[in-house]
Amino acid sequence: MSANNFINLNLIKYSAILSFLIFFNYFLWTIDSPPIIRFINFAIISFAIIYFFISKNFNNFWYLKIIIFLLFLICLGTPTIPIDSRTLFLFPAKMLFYESDLYFRLENYFYPINHLGHNFLDTVYSRPKLAVTLSATFAQIIGLWNDIFPRATNIIIILPPIIFLISFFKDKIFIILWLFLMLFFSGKLFINGLMDGILSLYFISSLLVVYLIQTNAYETQKKLLYFIMIIFLAILSLSKHEGAVIVLAILLSSIFVGFYYDKKVDYKILIITIISLLPIIFWRYVFFISDSKMEFLDYGNPINRFFARLTNPDDLLTLFSFLINNDKFIISLFTFVFVAFKYFKNNKRLIVFISINFLFYFSALLAAILLSTHTVLEQLEQSSARIFIPLVLMLVYFSIFIVKNNYSFEKKTV
Repeated sequence: MSANNFINLNLIKYSAILSFLIFFNYFLWTIDSPPIIRFINFAIISFAIIYFFISKNFNNFWYLKIIIFLLFLICLGTPTIPIDSRTLFLFPAKMLFYESDLYFRLENYFYPINHLGHNFLDTVYSRPKLAVTLSATFAQIIGLWNDIFPRATNIIIILPPIIFLISFFKDKIFIILWLFLMLFFSGKLFINGLMDGILSLYFISSLLVVYLIQTNAYETQKKLLYFIMIIFLAILSLSKHEGAVIVLAILLSSIFVGFYYDKKVDYKILIITIISLLPIIFWRYVFFISDSKMEFLDYGNPINRFFARLTNPDDLLTLFSFLINNDKFIISLFTFVFVAFKYFKNNKRLIVFISINFLFYFSALLAAILLSTHTVLEQLEQSSARIFIPLVLMLVYFSIFIVKNNYSFEKKTV
C-alpha cells in the first residue's frame, strides 16, 4: 500500500459500527419497538464510546479523546440559547420523551399560527428526526427532561465521521490541523443543539467515501466502504432538510465525474444512494399523508417569490454583501483554490469532484434563500453564519487531504 493510500482500519471499522448503532436507534423508533430494546441499543452505544477511550487500539489518539471529552463537558455545562435549537430540535425530542411515538403529532397547540400564517407545528413535525430520537432515548433512560443534557447525544453522532475522516491521515500533524480548524470554524455548532455541525461532518465523510469507491482507492475494503456509504448517506439525509439535497448533489457529481473520467455510470453507487434515501422518503411520505403543510410550498407562490428576488438588485446586493463578509467562507474558499491550483496535476479528479459538489450545494443554498418565506435580509441575518459551514469544512478538509497526498508522495520520492 502506498503512502497516499494509508488507512487506519481500526478507526474505519469502529466508525462503521458506531454509526450503524446510531442509525439503528432511529430504526427502532420507526418500528415503535419496546423501550427496553432502545435502551439496550443505547447501552451498547455507551460501551462503544467507553471502548474508544480505554482500548489500546486507540491509545495514540489521546488528543481526540480530550477534544470529545471537553465537548461533552461544554455541552452539558452550557444553556441552550439558539431559538432553532429549542423549538425545531429539542421540542420534538421532548415530545418523543413524553409520548414515545415517532409519528405523534400535537394537534392542539395554544398558539399554532406564526406571523406569516404558517402552522408552527408543521415546521416542527416535518423535520428529519434521527438526532432527536437519540436525545429522547437518552432522556428516557435518565427518566427526566431538560433542555441541556439531551443535546449531548449530538457529540455521539459526530464521533463516527470525525474518526472516519482522520483515519486517512498517517501523520499526526495533519490530524491535529484538521481537528483544530474543524473546531475553529464550527466548534459551537457541535454543542448548541443545531444540526449544522452534524450535517457538515457527514457531508464531508460521504464525499470522501464516494470518491474512494469510485476511484477504487481501497479495493480490498470495498464492502466496508459500501456499508459506510449507506449508513453515512442515510444519517445525512435524516439529520436536516438540507441533507437529502446534499445526497442528491453527491450523486449527481459522482455521475458527472464518472462519465467524464470513466465513460460510465457506477450503478452500485446509484443503487446504494437510492437505498440510503429510503428512510427519508418514508418519513416524507408519513409527513404528507398527515395533511401537514410545507412552509415554502404552501404559503405564497415560491416560483414568483424566487424570480422576484432574483431580479431585485437590493436582494442580490444583500446576498452578495453577506457572502463577502463571511470571513470563514472566504478564507476556506481561497485556501482550497490555492491548494487546488498548486497541486492540480496530481489531484485532478478529486479537485473536479469537490468543485462540482461545491457548485451544486452552493447553488442549492442560494436557491433556498431566494425561496424562503422570510425576506432575504431576515434569512441571512438568522442563518448565514451557519448554513455555509458544510461548504467551509468541506473546502478545509479536502485542502488538507490534497496537501497530505502530495506531502506523502514527495516524502516517498525523496
